[in-house]
Amino acid sequence: MPAPVVETTDTNLHLLSGKTPLHILRDISFRLDPGEVAAVVGPSGSGKTSLLMVLAGLEKPSSGRIVVAGQDLSGLNEDRLAVFRRGSLGILFQSFHLIPSMSALENVMLALEIAETGKPYAAIRDQAVAALDEVGLSDRLSHPPNALSGGEQQRVGLARAMVTAPRLLLADEPTGNLDQETGARVIELMFGLARDKGTAILLVTHDLSLAGKADRRLRMNRGRLEAEAESLPA
Repeated sequence: MPAPVVETTDTNLHLLSGKTPLHILRDISFRLDPGEVAAVVGPSGSGKTSLLMVLAGLEKPSSGRIVVAGQDLSGLNEDRLAVFRRGSLGILFQSFHLIPSMSALENVMLALEIAETGKPYAAIRDQAVAALDEVGLSDRLSHPPNALSGGEQQRVGLARAMVTAPRLLLADEPTGNLDQETGARVIELMFGLARDKGTAILLVTHDLSLAGKADRRLRMNRGRLEAEAESLPA
């Protein structure tokens, strides 16, 4: 079997709320394989976003082990975590987080420039154009975010997240600001791109119909992650 993209073992996260200790993640152990899509559902405050934070190296777990794309995150300092994120990780946000003063093309090119691929400008531009073409936006290259619909903005965000061919894509409520039909189209596109490229996806969502399209559905409840019964077609 191929090496997993994500493997966590007995991972715990404790945080303070004022002087009150909170046990946010409790003994999280799971794996995610190349090209696999897993959806995490559960009530607000159950720890879903905190799980994404520790997998991205943005929050240090209190105990346990997290290996992402072959990197044991506990052994990386902040500089090496930054290198890990720009080379192995894509993130898709609910609120798009596009830079308003940049065109769609420039927003995607920025991800490649941050990744420091060493490619010349023309090659970076061509790669960004190809990424936007993959999400059906080849006719929107010069448009700034405010000239795009919500669905188009999220597709720019998807192109930006996937343009570096990350090993892992973390998606935090990526359809939360979209209507159901547009959100479903974005999810189908995201899943298709990830499977074509062998990128693993961990998706956090409240939409059970979208979660049902994943290979696996996991439920977070009071900091514990449990596998649900096999997802049914939505």
